[in-house]
Amino acid sequence: MKHPNEKIMRELIKYTKSHSKGKNNSSGCFVVKGDKIISKGISRVGVYHDPTAHGEMNAIKKICRKQKNYHLKDCWIYSTQIPCPMCTSVIVWTEAKGIVWGWDGRKEWGKLNIHPKEILKTAKNEIKLYGPFLEDECLKARNI
Repeated sequence: MKHPNEKIMRELIKYTKSHSKGKNNSSGCFVVKGDKIISKGISRVGVYHDPTAHGEMNAIKKICRKQKNYHLKDCWIYSTQIPCPMCTSVIVWTEAKGIVWGWDGRKEWGKLNIHPKEILKTAKNEIKLYGPFLEDECLKARNI
């Protein structure tokens, strides 16, 4: 499968809208292997009062627990929002193939304004980065 993939991102946008539970600023994430979505996550920072409950973290934790290891070497991470430094660092640990992101929320966060490409430079293997991708649609998924 070729990445970035519009069909997968559109499905992620739909998932994010339907799982945001009326919360604003929700972001969603899929872990994709081949042409199959193997894990899904939605941001729950405000709901869980947990600063690590980002969509990427939730999706990655779920699949790593299921497969009983933290390697995602053949996987792509799709996120409606540019991954923060924490999430990007976790993606480096998993050795995923690449990241596809929708919109750049770094100015809204007001925290750790570091672009993922700076962190990806430290990865053992190249991790590709595509974004913004379907930015307007991803912004609409935030339910604002």
